[in-house]
Amino acid sequence: MKIIDAKGKLCPLPLIMTKKALSEINENETLKVLIDNDISVKNVTRFLEDNGLKANVEKKGDIYELTVNKTGNIPESVKAEDYCSIDNAKVGNFVIAILKNKLGEGSDELGELLIKGFINTLPEATLKPKTIVFMNGGIHLAVKDSPVIDALKKLELLGVELLICGACLDYFKKKDELVIGRVSNMYEIIEKLTQTAKVIYP
Repeated sequence: MKIIDAKGKLCPLPLIMTKKALSEINENETLKVLIDNDISVKNVTRFLEDNGLKANVEKKGDIYELTVNKTGNIPESVKAEDYCSIDNAKVGNFVIAILKNKLGEGSDELGELLIKGFINTLPEATLKPKTIVFMNGGIHLAVKDSPVIDALKKLELLGVELLICGACLDYFKKKDELVIGRVSNMYEIIEKLTQTAKVIYP
């Protein structure tokens, strides 16, 4: 049995990893995929069933163990990305750029409370941002001991992309403390900011 660990990974990575692993094992060999979020389990299961493979799903604690027996091949033309649903989440064509770990000017204490309230409320908003970019002091919201990590995890699971400025992490010596999102660079950040309908700077 081949086992792949897709815990902590968001769509389309679990799908891509599953498709690749199936192409590497023999006919009638078993593949087990470890996943830790509901949406990825649904997407991978649908991906397999649409391509003639029956998946057995068992939950152990917070981890889903998805087992499938290889019978046939998934065509290369099938794109895993097409199966990335975000369920009922509505993602708009806008980006939020967070440049500091507080909201507004005046009282720093009030600003910290406001940014916490802002991010903690975002998962409940009717329309979610396509991407949230964290730069300069904003990267502190994505590292260890941040008060908004749980909300950011919810946003990621809802399909919101979180990009963290790598140069900023290096400057503040926080790269080893990053717990959410993906390290990015200025080129990608500029592409995200310039290819969206609107950028919001809270």
